[in-house]
Amino acid sequence: MAHNGSSLWVMDIAAVPLKQFDLAKARMAVGFDAEQREKLGRAVAAHTLEVVARTVGAVWVVTSDEAVAEWADDRGAGIILERLEGLNAAASRVIELAANGRWMILHADLPLLTPEDVRAAWDRIPRDGFLLAPSRDGGTSVFAGKAPVPSFAYGPGSFHRHLAGVRRHPVRVIARTGFLLDVDAPSDYAAAARHPRGTWLDQAIGR
Repeated sequence: MAHNGSSLWVMDIAAVPLKQFDLAKARMAVGFDAEQREKLGRAVAAHTLEVVARTVGAVWVVTSDEAVAEWADDRGAGIILERLEGLNAAASRVIELAANGRWMILHADLPLLTPEDVRAAWDRIPRDGFLLAPSRDGGTSVFAGKAPVPSFAYGPGSFHRHLAGVRRHPVRVIARTGFLLDVDAPSDYAAAARHPRGTWLDQAIGR
């Protein structure tokens, strides 16, 4: 199912922004060829989508790329077509569609994510406030709420910017293994592949 109109008909929504797989994981170029990087992006994104859908009941993918939309649709995800590229634009689109419902935005590259992680976050979103989960490098793996965000500020070090931006609201911070480790660099991959939850990674990319 795709959505690209302006009507506010989606209420509770868990969403994963995704860009073109062949453009992702540029920082993984050391030690990983282009085919491995694309396989990694697809495999970890598929894992994230499956875990979120199994826990929340449905998952939406926000993308500006038709091929990614088709890939996600084949996996049962709802599609939100966002023509403005970038994570901030994708996140803003999710808020627009959520209207007055709960919303959750998760990074796609969470290889150690479990249903318990997602459930712990989804069930603890404050009323009229926000929940944030940091990644170990200072990013924002999960941003969730029931209120509009003053502004999104994704990018390096985004967790503290987001935290400062919502400080006047009720805020809950959650730190869990499944949210802390996203795969942006070879060292992230090595740490994930050594973890008991990440033993599937090497086989997934043919290493």
